[in-house]
Amino acid sequence: MLWVNTIGLRNPTISIYDARRIAEKAMGWLGRGDGGDDLVLPENLTVISPFMVPWNQFGILRAFNRRQVVSSVRSAMEELEFDSPLVVATVPNAADYIGRLGERLFVYYCVDEFSEWPGVNGELVKDLERTMLSGVDMVAAVSDRLAANKKAANGPTHLLTHGVDIGHFGQASSAEPAEMFRDLPGPVIGYFGLIDERTDQDLLVALMERFPESSLVLIGNTKVSLGRLEQFDNFHHVPPVPYEVLPRYIAGFDVAIIPYLVNELSNNINPLKLKEYMASGVPIVSTPLPEVVKFDGFIRTASTSASFTEAVASALTDGGRDVSAALVGESWADKAELLSGWMAQRLEEKSAVMSDETVCKPVSEPGKRDGE
Repeated sequence: MLWVNTIGLRNPTISIYDARRIAEKAMGWLGRGDGGDDLVLPENLTVISPFMVPWNQFGILRAFNRRQVVSSVRSAMEELEFDSPLVVATVPNAADYIGRLGERLFVYYCVDEFSEWPGVNGELVKDLERTMLSGVDMVAAVSDRLAANKKAANGPTHLLTHGVDIGHFGQASSAEPAEMFRDLPGPVIGYFGLIDERTDQDLLVALMERFPESSLVLIGNTKVSLGRLEQFDNFHHVPPVPYEVLPRYIAGFDVAIIPYLVNELSNNINPLKLKEYMASGVPIVSTPLPEVVKFDGFIRTASTSASFTEAVASALTDGGRDVSAALVGESWADKAELLSGWMAQRLEEKSAVMSDETVCKPVSEPGKRDGE
């Protein structure tokens, strides 16, 4: 299996977050992974990071990036001794590689409404995605809204919601909380993941004002200022922690929250952390994102700061709910089986069409070429 790291859709800005990401990309280009030597890859996985530049809105740079990626991928394929790959792409700028890799199948795994991301060139992203949808063989989308809006022109579009490593996150129910929680005033209201423009900081302020004796813990990278939150003594920001030890941090949560603003961007997402929280057994409170409200009855949702704080108070008092039934069929293995089945079916359909075209193709007269 070949994993290809490419640049993102946003043009870089002068910020600590972007400086860190540029450094990570540079490490990848130098053959040192994406910023660390501690990552151990499976034996059957090869990772490459072609050298690319931002500002894809300029044709000459877009063409340069296309050549870089196609050349790097083809070289890696030759080294790995495989051809006719099955390509699964997760970003719209991969539209530039359709038909250039000798692929048997090209799948768009759509995980977000990228044109709504802050800082991106929305019209460029929409153009890339139109090209993608017109050229791919199949789309798998992680939310109902994406599945409805990202239809493949020449193949099926499937809903494929995120899965979860149930065994891994299930460790949180019996794990010893990470050391940082030993002296932390409780109860602990926790979150892990990217902290960015989607995060409702008004809601977080309301939580800390309502529960001044509690601790609000946010774990993860931040793309926005946390100045408002840092004014509170009960606010704690923790840098990203390794995936392997994440259950120990969740074990320190009394309530896990998903404090996203509800808008056009968040209405299309399917938060990975939702099922990870669920598998951990911790009580959950979230704003009413479309993919979250599907689990009403298993988690608590609230749309205003006042109702959110009340829901957190209820979760602290009453605890979590049994979500085991909601996680049946939701493991990553289940999702992989679904996707591989759809891909196999699409390959059969394409093979059948090619066979029909071969059978129906007129036979040329002796001495003449086709089309003469």
